[in-house]
Amino acid sequence: MTPRHRKTGPERARPPADSEVFLATLMADVREGSLAVATHKIDARRDIVDAHPFASYLAGLIRVAKGEHEKAIAHFGRAVALAPDHAQALYGRAVALQKCGRPNEALADYEASLRLDPANAEGWFNYGEALIALRRHSDACDALTHALALAPSHAAALGHRGLALHALGRDAEAIEDYDRALALAGADKNLLRNRAVALVRLARHEEALASFTQAFAMDARYLDAADGAAGALMALRRFDEAGALCDHVLSFAPQHAPALLTKGNALHELKRFEEALAVFDAALAQAPDDVRLATNRGMALFELGRFDEAHAAALDAIALDAGFALAWRCRGMIELRRAELDEALASFDMALRLVGADADVYVGRAIVLKELARYDEALTDFDRALSIDPRNAEAKANKGSLLLLLGQFEEGLELFEHRWVQGDRPKAEISYRWPEWRGEPLAGKSIIVLDEAGLGDALQFCRYAPLLVKAGARATYHCRPSLARVMRGLGADVEIVTAPPPGADYDYCVTICSLPRAFATRVDTITGNAYLHAEPERIAHWRARLGEGFKVGIAWHGSSHSRSDHTRAAPLAAFAPLGRIDGVRLVSLQKNFGAEQLRSAPTGMRIESLGADFDAGADAFVDAAAVIANLDLVVTIDTSIAHLAGALGRPVWIAIKHSPEWRWMLEREATPWYDSARLFRQKARGDWDEVFARMAHELERLAHAPQAAPVMTPCSIGDLIDRITILEIKSAKIADAAKRANVARELSLLADQRDARGLRGGALEALTRELKDTNLALWEIEDRIRNCEKRQDFGAEFIALARSVYHRNDHRALLKRRVNDLCGSAIVEEKSYDETQP
Repeated sequence: MTPRHRKTGPERARPPADSEVFLATLMADVREGSLAVATHKIDARRDIVDAHPFASYLAGLIRVAKGEHEKAIAHFGRAVALAPDHAQALYGRAVALQKCGRPNEALADYEASLRLDPANAEGWFNYGEALIALRRHSDACDALTHALALAPSHAAALGHRGLALHALGRDAEAIEDYDRALALAGADKNLLRNRAVALVRLARHEEALASFTQAFAMDARYLDAADGAAGALMALRRFDEAGALCDHVLSFAPQHAPALLTKGNALHELKRFEEALAVFDAALAQAPDDVRLATNRGMALFELGRFDEAHAAALDAIALDAGFALAWRCRGMIELRRAELDEALASFDMALRLVGADADVYVGRAIVLKELARYDEALTDFDRALSIDPRNAEAKANKGSLLLLLGQFEEGLELFEHRWVQGDRPKAEISYRWPEWRGEPLAGKSIIVLDEAGLGDALQFCRYAPLLVKAGARATYHCRPSLARVMRGLGADVEIVTAPPPGADYDYCVTICSLPRAFATRVDTITGNAYLHAEPERIAHWRARLGEGFKVGIAWHGSSHSRSDHTRAAPLAAFAPLGRIDGVRLVSLQKNFGAEQLRSAPTGMRIESLGADFDAGADAFVDAAAVIANLDLVVTIDTSIAHLAGALGRPVWIAIKHSPEWRWMLEREATPWYDSARLFRQKARGDWDEVFARMAHELERLAHAPQAAPVMTPCSIGDLIDRITILEIKSAKIADAAKRANVARELSLLADQRDARGLRGGALEALTRELKDTNLALWEIEDRIRNCEKRQDFGAEFIALARSVYHRNDHRALLKRRVNDLCGSAIVEEKSYDETQP
């Protein structure tokens, strides 16, 4: 009887009698490397191969070795069909499926083979690799951990687990695995590159740069490593080096888009926008469908102030890929600058829909909401940005400026410290040569004030420099050269330099826009009296040139910089109603950008220009200050001329846009920063016509109001200085706007008399400060006496206060006498008291 064949799986045919011989010769071919001969035999004897599990498995291995993975899958499948528990055949088919790009189908075979053979370390490794391909990184991490438990020195498993950990955001652990893999395998370019990528995620850019560089040194054509090194250099703000590396890459790979993109970005960061644009244009000629290049081209145009072209470029980028969130963000930024606020909001909303929660998009959206005067919503978006990225300096600085606008100075000034100052770096990231002053006692200390920001900021916040002197410091202001001469009008006690002297050492330094925070400024502590003074000789020069009449200086445009807020500017034509008022002479104070509008002024609008020599030299505002000292009024948009007029204490009306710059705060007509200023706010966004119609109505009343000429009576210099200090105190103390305007008018007249005679600086400044302190003490004593009278309390406190009045007045008289003696006053006030009375 023929023995019955025992079946271990599905019904299968018995292998031919010569199968053992066939398998032996096939294995001999494999050992000799004769794979072509082996495959020929496989094709010739499918009757044996398809009937024998091991033969099918061996055929699959041979096909894999030859790269014939689809055929290998069929052979392994036949082996599994013949022997379902054939762990090696299941594993072989899984590997072949993975090599064919079918990792999802491979998973079931990996899992079945590993259940049968859990000690297969290489199987766990390949299973983990397939899971990584399917982005199942947590499962991949578990599989690779199994592999490493079986084979702790499996360098590839460590490297792949590092990839999974990186994908899970566990970069510190990933770096540990990469380091172990490198220790086992030696320098490996891919491990080094992947290690660097994880280091970048942790913002360890110096270490990342070293790993990228080492990988690139191992393979001069390893472009991924070169791109990573360039990116690390960008993150380290080493833009010149990043550009040079890109040039090197482009020398042998001229069409490599990432290098072109990074080179353009480096030039952009170096503010070489024209060159950046040229690179992006050249790159797009080679890769016209690259949405990143198209988007960044739009940003280069934006920085060049070519907003229409920038907007078109953003639209082109969106047309290439409407799902690219950065293109929508770019579009929103451009529309914000074009004052297309509704469109900008829609663009930022689309970016959010595409990218989800993104700090930079929330910041852009918040700025738009602020411009729309939707302040609560803007604060919410700034907070959302900071919840995503607590270190986001742009979110902090912009939230700070919004809080300042709302009058919340304490928190606002703290956040405003994160503003951008040097080369678009957050102030908080900058190291200074000297300790930064944050409000510590200054008696006997030296301090240098460092320049920053715009001309208007310098003119507004230089007011604090004399306060540093008053606090007992030796104060130096390092300002830009163009402002040095006008800043000397702060007085002789503040040293003005355009560069710190070689080897200069100071106890403290402070950037000029940080002074309000350091002085703990609050709305009710700001004093609005004049603190800057024009040169007497220039005042006299321009007085003679300007002549008589009601003279109104006008300025209608600020900086031409692309980042400047052009919505603060009004067209020259908007000023036309002022020029139609009888007796009013309009005098242009506009310099540079915007002055070209004079050539197209409305018909009949007469504007006087001050000639080619007006502030024609290197010194800014020297002539402007002297001219303003001779004008009856300055009418200006929110620009540096507004701050100059306010600092000089001259009457100035400022046209303010609907959602203003933070320093003007909201709603109020007066500003605590300048007693002589009056604010005219837009009632509707973009509507300048109503603002200037209102101004014209007020100017008509002012210009034609019956006014007697001021009576100029002779007095001693001590009396003049004394009266000026009293008026400065009134400016700070009186809340009523009309009363303050009267005070400002008188103060301006007397200050002109003082400045025309050069009564400033040196010992006179110290006597002036002491005289002002004495008058302030008398003001406060009088307040306390009035309070006693209200209470009908005429006891010991009242008597002590009454006696202190004449003691203070005696000291005041002594100070005035010293002023007279110091200045050689021709008139000297004399006093005599009846000392015979008991």
